[in-house]
Amino acid sequence: MALMQAPTLLKGDNTIPGVKLPKEVLAEIPGILKACRDFGLDFYDTIVEFLDYDEISEIAAYGGFPVRFPHWQFGEQYEELSRGYEYGMHRIYEMVINTNPCYIYCLDSNTLVDHMTVIAHATGHNDFFKNNVFFSQTSQNMMNELANHGSRIRRIMSEWGKEPVGRFIDKILSIETLIDPAQAWIKRRQKEPIPDSRRKYHQPRRLKVEHDYMEDWINTPKFKADERERLRLEEIKKAISIFENPDKNIMGFIKEHAPFTAWQQATFDMLYDEAMYFAPQRQTKMLNEGWASFTDSQIMARYGFAYEHGIVEYAVHKAGVLGGKMSMNPYKLGYLTLLDVEERWNKGRFGREYEECQNSKEKEKWDKKLGLGHEKVFEVRAFYDDVTAISEFFTQEFCDKYEFFHWQRFPDGTYKIMDRDAKRIKQLLLGSYINGGLPTIKLADPNYKNKRVFLMEHTWDGRILHPQMTKDTMKALSVLWQGPCAIVTKNKDAQPLMYYCEDDKVETTTDF
Repeated sequence: MALMQAPTLLKGDNTIPGVKLPKEVLAEIPGILKACRDFGLDFYDTIVEFLDYDEISEIAAYGGFPVRFPHWQFGEQYEELSRGYEYGMHRIYEMVINTNPCYIYCLDSNTLVDHMTVIAHATGHNDFFKNNVFFSQTSQNMMNELANHGSRIRRIMSEWGKEPVGRFIDKILSIETLIDPAQAWIKRRQKEPIPDSRRKYHQPRRLKVEHDYMEDWINTPKFKADERERLRLEEIKKAISIFENPDKNIMGFIKEHAPFTAWQQATFDMLYDEAMYFAPQRQTKMLNEGWASFTDSQIMARYGFAYEHGIVEYAVHKAGVLGGKMSMNPYKLGYLTLLDVEERWNKGRFGREYEECQNSKEKEKWDKKLGLGHEKVFEVRAFYDDVTAISEFFTQEFCDKYEFFHWQRFPDGTYKIMDRDAKRIKQLLLGSYINGGLPTIKLADPNYKNKRVFLMEHTWDGRILHPQMTKDTMKALSVLWQGPCAIVTKNKDAQPLMYYCEDDKVETTTDF
């Protein structure tokens, strides 16, 4: 009866995929979940399932879901994950997915301490999915929705052929990151289109004059001619649909305006929904993993589970996850950011008074004993993503305290500090996290020069586009748009450069 009152537990048997939960793990799960709630977590009901390494590699290849549409990339990812585990290159301790109820997959070969750690860690993810604002617009029924997508795409393949549908999916997946996650907050109501064929007339501007005799001197013939030309160009722009502001949601524009057949439109719509679902995970990778690591440290260390079952083993596990001194991995950065925020707000090391204090010894001993750390880290968990967290909390003090310096490895295996300046290091970090570390591409004009050229622009930040990947993406876009496409960027010397694709051929030019 106790399990009926606690979050649901799925125990594997011969009718359920996975491995039956060991009794010693099953006995600890209610206590771990209770400790998580006592700590303040608010998470979805939990389904815990044990899998062997082959099964967990398969689910990881599918993005955490047991059923997806058929595509070769999932098989490729499975082979890479499975081979990596067999040769000791990496290990998937657990997986957790953003659904309600929340599924937690554990690797059956973990030790008891590892099992307890990863369940606490995954419950932190569960809490983050439920409470972080960037996940608030995602579907919590994605387990069923992705299964339905798989069934529908299989049916489309049976009707239209596996090869043509598979090639079309290849093209869609080439642009699945060219989206604007903010579009998830825009609720669209479908209405019957009412075309307005009436022309709207605009009168040229006239500068105000106080006396009639000044009219010809202020509103000169040249000024009037320039105004007429301005209005003429504005009408032309509207007629050929030139964008006034670049649009980041390229995939969404293709979905709405490309000349697809019915089956192509259905397939594109499904994969667009999936891309939007996974987008917040790219936005919050560092903070999400940091929150989960912060959670397992609270539950295992502060609540005593590690001391009871193996503190040394837990410490070794934690050290392996967070990486070494020179590591910049998202687990470490996110975890230490939250740890630092908790300490600062407990001691009152924030605000104008603290910032303006010039006495280093006084600042070192600063402790107002405010005890606001717990409240603040939960606020960060709810309202921040990676970019905003790094922007606000990566200070020089934080950089020095945890030695988040710019390290360089030399041929002899030694590391040396190349830069200690937090502002420069922060800019490098932000470059890795803005837009998930991917280039920011926006649609500038879908009808460039009135020739239906799909023109995009790259927000250049000193890093050039990868030539081959750019060409492959351009080819995919050209097929989907069923017309030529181009992207404006810069080369390594910061000189303007355009990639132009037409008829499956990509050229670069500076003449545009």
